[in-house]
Amino acid sequence: MSEPFLIRDKHIKLAIALKTNQLKREELSSLTFEHVENALIGLKWSKHHPGTIHEAINDIFMLSANEVVQYLSSQAVIVGSQMKINEFNDLIGGKKE
Repeated sequence: MSEPFLIRDKHIKLAIALKTNQLKREELSSLTFEHVENALIGLKWSKHHPGTIHEAINDIFMLSANEVVQYLSSQAVIVGSQMKINEFNDLIGGKKE
């Protein structure tokens, strides 16, 4: 089963939404559907594409808050390393133009 098909499937979307709401209630209140979806694609499904919807849904419900945070942190480091120093002005209170 290909990745684009997985993301468009209504059952997969529902499972991701349910997992997102669970993680928001229990641990990560600012988490979004896109965060969970990106963590699945970039972390779980980059190495192993599930062969069935059942496998994909199992992956979704086995995803932990720590895995989502780990993935988002690594993405932040990657994006940050590609930015120029003047793009950080808003974050560090630099000179406003």
